[in-house]
Amino acid sequence: MTVTAVQGIGVHVRAVTPTAAQAQADFRALLNVLSRPGVLDVVGRGEGPVALAVAAGLADVEVPTAVLTAPGDEHWARALHLGTSAPPAPPERARMVVALRPPAAAEIAGLTRGDAMHPELGTRLVVAVDGLGQDSGNVPGAVVLTLSGPGVPGTRRLCVTGLPRDVFEALAAANAGFPAGVDTFLVAQDGTVAGLPRSTRIEIENGDH
Repeated sequence: MTVTAVQGIGVHVRAVTPTAAQAQADFRALLNVLSRPGVLDVVGRGEGPVALAVAAGLADVEVPTAVLTAPGDEHWARALHLGTSAPPAPPERARMVVALRPPAAAEIAGLTRGDAMHPELGTRLVVAVDGLGQDSGNVPGAVVLTLSGPGVPGTRRLCVTGLPRDVFEALAAANAGFPAGVDTFLVAQDGTVAGLPRSTRIEIENGDH
């Protein structure tokens, strides 16, 4: 690797590595949204993909991680692995999967879910989205979800842009065997974040496949 290449990847590592204080603040926000599905919170914004910075605060040498990128964005995956020492792994074997592009339904179906005796082995999924809101009128083109279950008083609506309907259909199917399943964080580039824990029941009101 040339000096220029090393310098380039160093810039990307710094862009997705939060400070210790920011990582702690982000972690509190993630706990909040995972315990209150559909509620929105805010995480810090760096110079790179916000979803990757969130993942960097959760990753370490003991968390095999996969990063799903669009063609030409592979440098972000290298930046996460270098910055956190999280070992790379294929999505079906990863403990955390970071999707910087919309994951395919088949990719979600292949994620590790753990089982009734070992639910902690289920994958943590961090997905970049275009936008999040709770009023579909304020989020044009959103997929509108109705959420229920633990942490939700009655029902709560969540509007998501940047992901097709079949992503949420695949998540609902992956979490049908609770307590096995996948815990999901949705992260917009403006720093807005929402959580969909495996215990949440998802009903999809609209959206294209």
